[in-house]
Amino acid sequence: MNRIDFIPDVIWAPGPDGWRIPVSRHDDPERWHALVDTDDAIITQVEDGNLIDGKGISPSSSSSALHVMAYMMDLLDVRPGMHVLEIGTGTGYNAALLAQRTFPATVVTIEVDSGIADHARTALTRTGLPVLVIEADGTLGHLDNAPYDRVISTASATHVPYAWVQQTRPGGKIVLPLVGTLNRQAFTSLTVDPHGHAHGRFHGYASFMRLRNQRDPTPLWRVLSPQHAARVDTNPGAISVTTITAPPAEPLTDPHAGFAAGLLLRGLHARRRPHDGAILLSHDETGSWVSVLPYDGGHRAYHQGPRRLWEDLQAAHQWWIDAGRPEPHRFGITVTPTGQTFWLDSPNNPVPAFGEPATRLSSGHIA
Repeated sequence: MNRIDFIPDVIWAPGPDGWRIPVSRHDDPERWHALVDTDDAIITQVEDGNLIDGKGISPSSSSSALHVMAYMMDLLDVRPGMHVLEIGTGTGYNAALLAQRTFPATVVTIEVDSGIADHARTALTRTGLPVLVIEADGTLGHLDNAPYDRVISTASATHVPYAWVQQTRPGGKIVLPLVGTLNRQAFTSLTVDPHGHAHGRFHGYASFMRLRNQRDPTPLWRVLSPQHAARVDTNPGAISVTTITAPPAEPLTDPHAGFAAGLLLRGLHARRRPHDGAILLSHDETGSWVSVLPYDGGHRAYHQGPRRLWEDLQAAHQWWIDAGRPEPHRFGITVTPTGQTFWLDSPNNPVPAFGEPATRLSSGHIA
């Protein structure tokens, strides 16, 4: 059984101007095989299948790189006879590997996309392995076959669905890539205790597509041009302007700083423009945004909304520095029926949450 047996006849490769273009096994077999016969990730769907002139930009399904699959398998620690729930079937290859390791137990795998589920079901049927493919919302788990000894998600999550904890037996493990609000991801391995709580640490960086019902909303930031910024400077109105000497770009350029800040600042979206270093932040829940632009040898921050995002980012970054610049493996997570909390080194040392809304400003906009 090889990965190539699970790859669809059309995959997606980088094309001009950032687009991904289709590569057909039938029309271009040489390139198709060149892409498939590697250990790398293979993009098998873009834009949820809703193509733009036959192409797309954002990957929405893939076959993970083989070394990444092996790493997650090691974290999961599956053994013969274990009952496993997989979230995100994809091509079905990972489910097949799980079924090989856990045989004779049945692996349950959930896929939200009907076309992807049908392809995986067909490929898995050819193997004869005991895998049950369910087309459903994976964040709900699959109660009919619970409890599970192991749960694995091959899509990243901003928060761990409590259904996964409920459906895992005490002592069982849950492995997934968790993504912070600055879009830095790391693997976490959780163990469920007898009280229905799950605890675990982070392990190395990850790069996975998001669970479809946990994708970010459209960011609210305003990309100010120098002309717009000049108009705000002379007529501030509803937009607050702050002069800054040295903006902390480190959370947007350094993976350790970015991952930590993403745990401390929930619900924040961030981007750093490469051509001028401008920093853009937004927070959907409060309707707040800030654009930090170079200005006269320093920087200026243009704010709008009740939450002072720039001050929040500065405070979170300073906390990380004061804590000794901890890397992801020092952080952990606890999941309970009421939510999830993050901690540093021990569950008894929860990390602070930055960003309580400040006094609400009047609404306004930039024409």
